[in-house]
Amino acid sequence: MPHFPLILISAVICVGALVATLMIGMKPEDKNYRKHTKNRMIILSSIYVVTFVPALVFTILYFFFMR
Repeated sequence: MPHFPLILISAVICVGALVATLMIGMKPEDKNYRKHTKNRMIILSSIYVVTFVPALVFTILYFFFMR
């Protein structure tokens, strides 16, 4: 299997996480922002774990084992 698609998929996921972070973080119309901060932090942490952990694993696999 070519390695470039794995890296490309990881990059797309990371960009998606960035967009989701910006959308979640920028809610100026939300008057209860402080009240919902804990939920937002859990969501953001989940996004980062789901995206960056696989990206790191794919990068390690590519550079150390599949090359």
